[in-house]
Amino acid sequence: MSKRNLIILFLCIILGLYLIVAIGWSRFSARTQKIPGLENGMVKVIDPEGTGFVTPEEITDELFASLPDSLRKLTYEELDLSKLRLRLRNLDKIESAEVVRLSNDSLRVRVTPLKPVARIWTDSESYYVNREGKRIAASSKYRIDVPQITGHFDSLRPATSLLPLLDALAARKDFEQMITMINAKDSANIILIPAIRGHVINLGSISDLDSKFARLQTFYRRVLPVKGWEHYDTISLKWDGQIVASRRHNKLPDLTIKLIEELEQELDSPETMEAPAPKDDKDNPENNNSQNNNQ
Repeated sequence: MSKRNLIILFLCIILGLYLIVAIGWSRFSARTQKIPGLENGMVKVIDPEGTGFVTPEEITDELFASLPDSLRKLTYEELDLSKLRLRLRNLDKIESAEVVRLSNDSLRVRVTPLKPVARIWTDSESYYVNREGKRIAASSKYRIDVPQITGHFDSLRPATSLLPLLDALAARKDFEQMITMINAKDSANIILIPAIRGHVINLGSISDLDSKFARLQTFYRRVLPVKGWEHYDTISLKWDGQIVASRRHNKLPDLTIKLIEELEQELDSPETMEAPAPKDDKDNPENNNSQNNNQ
């Protein structure tokens, strides 16, 4: 065997021994090395909307301080990253989470706070909800500019059932900016409350929204500029191809504004909070005095 081949064989033996020792040491470290914790900068909150729902300190406390058995007592061999991710994702404040063990044996955590699509008001509580129906109780500590919805929701009629309506409003910026609140009386009576005081809009169900908004736009352009914004108390789009308007018989009451800050203060009080009360719907066609096609 040549000298060159002997050198190559020797180097291969040395490399093999190094790998055996390195693998053995890595396994020994995994069995014995304790998890030191999360250092500064190892927890990142991805929050482009600026919700403020969660902070890096809260995530660190959740993983290390609030567990029955602190992670500091675990070794890396005992560490189950999937369980840590699941624990974080189950928090009401979290939309998604990522937990990664780096090459230097430290942990990196990245979380995305809940992305609310609406704020729901019921007789007793107020909460934000995301597209999957995950919810977080509203608090005066943070406020997100999302549609406000009042009504009663349950497992059979969740708040997410109104997502098609929210998407339709988002696609029509003029209407989205004009509508200040949605009152879901039931699945057949969805009431839109405009910022322009004087009337409410009954969409009926959330089906055929393109046709309903087209009819509403026609009514706003051709009828209300002539009749006035306070001439009708209810504009109904419940019936196919029709616009049914109920004429106002009573004078508008004095305007009373209840600021959202006051409502949020009630959330923190032991008393029952009452959601903003929309106007009554008066869109029964038997009681209507005028229709758009007669204008």
